[in-house]
Amino acid sequence: MKQTVEEAARTHWSESTYNKDAELAYDERDCIAIKALAKSVALRAFKKGADWQARQSPWISVEEQLPKEGQKVFVLVMCYGTPCIREEKFCRNSNLDKKGMWIHGNSIVLAWFPIPSFDEILEANKDVLERIKEKGD
Repeated sequence: MKQTVEEAARTHWSESTYNKDAELAYDERDCIAIKALAKSVALRAFKKGADWQARQSPWISVEEQLPKEGQKVFVLVMCYGTPCIREEKFCRNSNLDKKGMWIHGNSIVLAWFPIPSFDEILEANKDVLERIKEKGD
């Protein structure tokens, strides 16, 4: 079973040096307040970092989720021990074998990600386009 971001954040906090550093306050009341504040900041930062990391890899495991019917996606397959990326339009009837495995040609699909639209690509690179405009390139 996968660990939730909240569970991972709490585990990270309990094992972190930040938790122990917060106990260095002079007064016990200060220590409690500092530790609560540090914990709150650390948990939020951990969750933000996890969200950021999740967006870094667009690949989705086939065990986690399948695409929508008719959706065009890139698929990751192993061809004779070499990872290969192919384009495919997902169709449940023709892509899934009798065991429910997603098959592409003679290979089992390991992961997939949606092919982004042009608008999504523009939105994701808005900051780059702004920098280019500023430089006058």
